[in-house]
Amino acid sequence: MTLEQFLLVLDKLPSVARIHLQGVGEPLLNRDLPKMVRSARSSGARVGTSTNASLLTREAAAALLDAGINRINLSIDTIDPLVFKRLRDGITVESVINNITALADIRCKSSYPDTDLALALVASPSVLEKLQEIIHLGANLGLDEVYMQNLNSSFFPSNNSDLQQLNNVDPEKYREATLAAGITAENLGIRFLAPDLDCTDHSYRCQWPFHGCNITWDGFVSPCCLQPDPDLLNFGNLFESDFEMIWQSSSYRDFRARVKADCEPICVECPARYGRMWHPAANPFAKHES
Repeated sequence: MTLEQFLLVLDKLPSVARIHLQGVGEPLLNRDLPKMVRSARSSGARVGTSTNASLLTREAAAALLDAGINRINLSIDTIDPLVFKRLRDGITVESVINNITALADIRCKSSYPDTDLALALVASPSVLEKLQEIIHLGANLGLDEVYMQNLNSSFFPSNNSDLQQLNNVDPEKYREATLAAGITAENLGIRFLAPDLDCTDHSYRCQWPFHGCNITWDGFVSPCCLQPDPDLLNFGNLFESDFEMIWQSSSYRDFRARVKADCEPICVECPARYGRMWHPAANPFAKHES
């Protein structure tokens, strides 16, 4: 998305309270990201982004902090060098940790009290094996939070065995690892949030269709960041229509009704369906839930 397109989106959403600048790719590939952050903050929105930190140079980190960003989620698949290399060929876990260290250092020395930094993990065997080390890493760097989310495997290519294995989590090992990590995090003074993968309460309903949406780089409005492909589902294009017309359209209302009735086919495999995607406090729409 160009800066001009983003400014048009802001014009169409004058009262938006929260913006997370993230797509399927790496946000730092967009050179205008700091300008987008600054523009969104000027409009009154709180702004966050998620990055794998491979491009997070000191200059890029300073630019985001100076723009007024409120939260940066630092996605790290594992701190095991060999596993990391298989998952992200071309970069090393050492370089990523160095970049995160520089970001934390700049925030500490220059004082950005309204910016939260969080390590973002996926529930995978390689993360669980190193979870204690990751908690210590986050605490030693002075980060605010380490949070884990369930894996959304919808976009995994079926022929990638490394990615498929990420989804193979033993429930008992998960419970043991996250319980111990919670104790360690409390002792070290850092937040640790992990979802309940054993949740059996099927009365929960995802809040994305009721309180948020995903806007693609080319303006299509899709229901959430977990299903951002407009070719699979979209309710209109913000560059062609007013947001209120899209939000109140019959197709969007019908979709919400199906989600509420738990009969929307596209949501069947989604971990957010029954609240297993995030810990309740890490859920972006937690404040809307009873």
